[in-house]
Amino acid sequence: MTDKSLQSLIDNLNSGNTESYLIFRRPLNQYVDFAKIWIEKPTVNDNVTSSDGPDHFYLIKNNEGVFVATVYDMRRDLHWFVLPQYRGKGHLTQSMKTTIIPHLFLSRDQQRITIDEMQIGPLNFKASQKVALDLGFIKSEEKDYILLKDHSTKEILNTGENSELTTERVGELRKQINFLARSLWAIQTEIEMGYGKTEYSEELQKLVRQIKNHTWKIEDFWYSSGRESER
Repeated sequence: MTDKSLQSLIDNLNSGNTESYLIFRRPLNQYVDFAKIWIEKPTVNDNVTSSDGPDHFYLIKNNEGVFVATVYDMRRDLHWFVLPQYRGKGHLTQSMKTTIIPHLFLSRDQQRITIDEMQIGPLNFKASQKVALDLGFIKSEEKDYILLKDHSTKEILNTGENSELTTERVGELRKQINFLARSLWAIQTEIEMGYGKTEYSEELQKLVRQIKNHTWKIEDFWYSSGRESER
C-alpha cells in the first residue's frame, strides 16, 4: 500500500467518505483506534483469488479527534504515514510508544520494519529512521530494523474498548446470518439436484445448519455479554 493510498484513507475517514470501505474499529484509547478494513467491500462477483480478509491498521487522532496518521500492519513490516501538516508534532512516535507497539506485542515476539531510502526519498528516510530509533528499533540489515518484545517498553495489556451492539443491530446481523445460510442452502441444493446426494452435498447441508444456528447464538452472546458488562 502506497503513501498515496494511506493518505487517501485518512482523508476519507476525516471527510466521512467511507462508503467504498468496510471498516470495523476498536478504540485502544482516546488517540488510537485499531481497525480492520476492507479497502474494497467484498461482493458476490469478487474473483475467488481475491484477498479473503481485511487489512489491519492503527488510526491515530489528535486532541480534536482528527485522524492525522496511520500505521499499516503487514505483520512482517509496518508502513506508517503522517499527514504533511501534522508532521513533527510527535503524534506517531508517542502513539507507537505508548499504545501501538504494546498492542502489536500481544500477538508477536518481535517486529521488523523496512526503511528504504531509494523508495521513500532522503527526507522521509531520515524522518522514519529517527522514529524507528527513538522507539528502540535496532538496525539488523541494510534496510531492516528490528524490535524485540523483551527490549521494548514495558508491556501494557490493552486489548481495546468494547462497543455495545444495539438491539436493532443484533437483529440486522441475525438477518445477515440467515441470508448467508439460505444462500449456501441454495448452492447445496443445486449440487444435490445435479449429482444426487453425495458426501459433499451432505457436508454442505451440515454447514448450512451450523450457520443457521448462529441466528440465535449471536443473540445469546449479545445478551450474556451485556449481563457481564453490568457486573
